[in-house]
Amino acid sequence: MSVSRFLSRTSAVLMVALAPAYGDSSREIISPAHAARARTPSVAVELRPNPAPTPPPESEAAPECAELIERARQEPAEPGTPRLDRDRDVVLLYAKSEPVLFTREPAGENKGSEAARTYRSMLRTTSSPWSILDKLWPVFSLNPELGRAVLLRDGYLYADRPELAFALVDLVTVQMLFSDRTVWIQRGERLLHAERTKAGRYVFTDGDERGQRVKLVLFDRIGTGTPPAPLHRDFRVLREKLGFEAVDVEHLGAANIVAKLRYGALSVPTLLHADGAHLELVCEIPPAGREAELARVRAETARRQRALVPLRRAIRAGVQEGLPFDEPLTEYGQQDGRLRNLWLNAYESGQNDFEFQTDKYYVFNATGQPLVPEVCVDFIFDSFERASGTWWRPRGEARGRVVGKLDFTTLPDEQRRRATSFIDYAQRHPEWFDVYALPEAERVPFKFGHKLADYLVAEAPRFRAGDVVLIRGYAPWDKPWKPRVMHFHSFFVYENDPVSGMPIALAGNPGRPLLQTWQFEAFRTPDRSIWYRVRPRLEWLENSVVLPDETGTPAPPPLTAELAER
Repeated sequence: MSVSRFLSRTSAVLMVALAPAYGDSSREIISPAHAARARTPSVAVELRPNPAPTPPPESEAAPECAELIERARQEPAEPGTPRLDRDRDVVLLYAKSEPVLFTREPAGENKGSEAARTYRSMLRTTSSPWSILDKLWPVFSLNPELGRAVLLRDGYLYADRPELAFALVDLVTVQMLFSDRTVWIQRGERLLHAERTKAGRYVFTDGDERGQRVKLVLFDRIGTGTPPAPLHRDFRVLREKLGFEAVDVEHLGAANIVAKLRYGALSVPTLLHADGAHLELVCEIPPAGREAELARVRAETARRQRALVPLRRAIRAGVQEGLPFDEPLTEYGQQDGRLRNLWLNAYESGQNDFEFQTDKYYVFNATGQPLVPEVCVDFIFDSFERASGTWWRPRGEARGRVVGKLDFTTLPDEQRRRATSFIDYAQRHPEWFDVYALPEAERVPFKFGHKLADYLVAEAPRFRAGDVVLIRGYAPWDKPWKPRVMHFHSFFVYENDPVSGMPIALAGNPGRPLLQTWQFEAFRTPDRSIWYRVRPRLEWLENSVVLPDETGTPAPPPLTAELAER
C-alpha cells in the first residue's frame, strides 16, 4: 500500500480531557478547595493528515504501517548534516535557534567577488568569529549583496560551529543582507513577511510577531520573491500535535522520514511525510498493549501545552514591555529591590515619574504600559500572576491593580523577593510544585559548555517548558576585597528542542527581561550552575491561569519577543 493511499484511509483523532478551571477572583492564592470547584469539560484535539473516516483497527493498521516503514527505508537517504548533528546540543546552547532538521547542509556561494571569498574564509577559519563579524558590520550594512554572499547559505542563517552561530545571531540584521522594501523570513514551517521602515529597520507585518522589529534566529531563511523548496523540516509544529518529547531519526528521505518518537518511557516507530518544511503523521506502531499509555501521555501533554499558552504570553509581555531591573541607576552599597515600592507609590498617587537619589524613573513606558521594577524572582511571580489575570492597569485607565486568580502580594516582601523564597514557597506546597534539588555531582558550571550541553540532553525530561530553574554560584561583579558570596538567579524554561528534548530557550530578568540561551548566562556568570528545578504541577497550573478560549492544538510559541516599532 502506498503512503498516499494509507493517508487517504487513516486519521488520528485524539480525544483529550482538558481541565480549565475559572475559579473566583479572590485575592487569595489558589487553594486545593478552589481547585475542587473547577469544571472539567472535554475537548477534542484532532490530528488529521487528510480527511478520512475512523482509524483502522490496530490489528489492521500495524502490519500496513510496518510495511510502509520498511518501504520508506528503501528510499534513497538524504545526506543530512553530520557536523551539525555532532554538535547540535552545543550550537543550541550558544545561539537562539529555530530548532529544525536539515535534509542536507545548506551550501555557501562558490562564486562572488574576491572580497566575499576572503570574508567567508576569515569567518570559516577564525577562532573568534564575533570579533571579525563585528568589524565587518559596517561593510555589510553598506553593501547588503556582499553580506548575503558571505553570511547566508542557500538563504539560511546557518552555522554548525557554536562560536559562529552565536556571532551570527548576535550581530546579523536583515538590513545587513537586504535593502528591498519587503522580505520574507521562513522560520520553521511559517513564512513571515517584513517591511523596511523609514529608519531602515525591518518590521514583521504578519504572524504573532506583527509590528515587532525583526530579530533573526539561527536557521532562519531570508529572501525576496518566491521562496524555493526548503531544506529543513519543522518538528516543533509536529510535536505540538503529537506530544512527543524527542525524536530518533532512523532514515531521512526527501519525502518520508522513519523515526522513533519518544513519549516518556515509550518509543514509538513512526512514519512521517514531508510537504516542504511541514511534517504529517502517516502511521505509527505503539508498543503492543501500551496504546492506552500512549494516549494518556498525549492527553496530559495536550493539557500542559494549553496551560502554557497564557504563561508564555505573560512572559513575552514582560520582555516586550522592557520591565526594568530593580536596581538604582546610582547605587550606594547593595540597594537592589528599593525601586518597586517607590514605583508603586508614584503609580497609585497618579504620578508619571519619580526620583530616587537624584535619578528620574518613569512609571509607564512609551506605549503606556506600567514599568514595574523587578528583581529576578519578581519576574517569576509576576509572570504567574499575569497569566492568572493579575496586573496593573495601563496609562489612561483608572490606576489600580486588577486581581485575577493569583495574588502573591499576600506574602510579605521578605518572603517573596528573594530567589530562595520561591524555593521555600514551592517546598511548602508540594501539592502545587515539584521541587528537584540537584545533587552536587550534577551541578555543571556553565563555563564547561560541552559538559553542560551533554547534561541537558541526558536529563532533558527534568527541564521542560514552564519549569523554573534556580542557579547559584560566584558572580564576576563581586568586589575582590569583599568576602565571596554565592548568588542565586532564577528564570523559566521557555522552550525545548523537539529533536533532542534539551531546553534551548530561557526567560528571565537578569537586567531586563529576555528570551535567552544558556550561553548568555555562561557569559555573565560562568561559575554558576543549576541548583534547583521547580515544576508547577499541571493541576495547579491549569487552575491558576486564564486558559485560552480557543480549542485544538496550540501553535509553537514565538522564539523572539522584541519591542514594537513606533
